Amino acid sequence: MEIEIRTKIDNLSSFENKIKKLGFKFKKETKQTDQYFGEINLYKKIGYAFLMRVRQEKNKCFLTYKGSKLYKDGVWEEYNFEIKNHQQAVKMLEDMGLEKVISVKKKRKEYFLNNITICLDNIEKLGKFIEIELVSNKASGKKKLKDLMKKLGIKENQVIHKGYITMLLKNNKSVYCKYINH
Repeated sequence: MEIEIRTKIDNLSSFENKIKKLGFKFKKETKQTDQYFGEINLYKKIGYAFLMRVRQEKNKCFLTYKGSKLYKDGVWEEYNFEIKNHQQAVKMLEDMGLEKVISVKKKRKEYFLNNITICLDNIEKLGKFIEIELVSNKASGKKKLKDLMKKLGIKENQVIHKGYITMLLKNNKSVYCKYINH
């Protein structure tokens, strides 16, 4: 399971220096364009929400399923596949009856240490964030991420438990907001 926590920040450079001092190594810098697809009636039928994401990143494209029966924000089952054709993936999802829920554009710098990824994100129409991710099947995963946030000088009341999608859907007053806990 992918576990994520984040906080909004003003100065990405300041946090970049902090994570380097903790031993995190630069992995990559990218621009990502994500299109998320879903269907409310299907959510009602199966009893939980999910999103299908088509991501363009440089000359690569990915199709991702993100869903969870746990109903915990920031905790998802995730399956990610590299694909060759962005337009075909979008058409396939639309032909399946899914609708585009939201598009997200971000600039991201990724750092990695052990099994933790730190992303410095600039999200169009949302702002600058630090996001910490861990893939773990253990309940202690979220605590491990919160402990790291403390080392970075981020207080518990600054931690945002909602994902970017939830925040953007709420800002846009989308009907999907009450179904997606991400």
